[in-house]
Amino acid sequence: MFGSNILEIGIGLMFIYLFLSLLCTIINEAIAAKIEQRGKTLLEGVKNLLNDPEFTKLAQDVYNHGLVCGVMEGLTDFTKANRLPSYIAPSNFALALIDILGAHGVGRAAVDQKQGELELAKKRSAADRGNSALGQAVADAQTALDRAKSAANDMEAKITAAREAAAKLKSLEDFGKIREAPAALQAALEAGRALASEYPNPLTSIENGIEALPTGHTKQSLLALVDKTKREMALVKAEFRTAEQTAEKLRLNLEGWYNDAMDRFSVWYKRWTRQVTFVLAVFVVGFANADTIMLANRLARDSALRTSINAAADTASQKIAGDSSRTQSASQALLDESEKLNLPLGWVNPLANGQKDPFAYERVPATPVGWLLKCFGLLITILAVS
Repeated sequence: MFGSNILEIGIGLMFIYLFLSLLCTIINEAIAAKIEQRGKTLLEGVKNLLNDPEFTKLAQDVYNHGLVCGVMEGLTDFTKANRLPSYIAPSNFALALIDILGAHGVGRAAVDQKQGELELAKKRSAADRGNSALGQAVADAQTALDRAKSAANDMEAKITAAREAAAKLKSLEDFGKIREAPAALQAALEAGRALASEYPNPLTSIENGIEALPTGHTKQSLLALVDKTKREMALVKAEFRTAEQTAEKLRLNLEGWYNDAMDRFSVWYKRWTRQVTFVLAVFVVGFANADTIMLANRLARDSALRTSINAAADTASQKIAGDSSRTQSASQALLDESEKLNLPLGWVNPLANGQKDPFAYERVPATPVGWLLKCFGLLITILAVS
């Protein structure tokens, strides 16, 4: 019997701990949703990953890309700030980054390619000066080079315009209110895609785009991923090696890099959650006067309360048995059952009806030793709940 009572007291305390922990979790999630903490954590992570602390270069380009900004809540309402995305799919991140880096580097790749073709044509023409066809080839190569330079300069101007528009973003409150930055980036990307269609060498264009980045960990990481892609593609037979396969292999490598970073981002969010939960536990436990020592004494003396709490715990566990949505069902079941109980919480007994509360001396101690035990009991509950 004595062992059974101890077990019932333990179950009762666990039920109360879970109830208070659920309250803290609900409040925590409401706060996180209100201040967009998930989205802000992801944004800080992407800014760190792409070495763009001011959010005016590569990180903002990624967020302004259609594959990313297209999932923002309120995207079409330019009268107020959008809600930051709390999740960016690895495939979308990788494709956006490839698109942006490729557009930034395709101009140089096109000019280098046409410059090489012109030099080759000149060399052949010099070896056979009387050949008019070779002379015409030199003229055609020069025209192609001039056209490539013009297209590259046009795209560079669009990239500069996109950078200037991005620099106008002064704070997160401005994010999503401006039409100019995404529109300017889109114009630059369209010009880059048009140029890339004429000079299809995606890896070279992307590598050129990476080389244009400022020195730092992002540039080093991306160049290492490009080198890894080259080594992997070197293992593929030449007849089966295509530009599309190379781009796909790079995309997979970028996804892996991003997924590794996402693991770190989630640790940041969990750390924030633990800190907020602890603070909330202090307030919730203090407000509820959920003193573990007092609760244990109350459960030890009140067999009816022990029985009702154990029955509620058993009912809640039966409601979620075999349920695939276990977390949500457990939370709702716990709330439902707790509403039916007169849990021994609070600084006064609301059901005393003017009668003397037999546990008043435990609710509000009258001695220093009593307050010391009260603080110790509250601390135990805070640690258990958080």
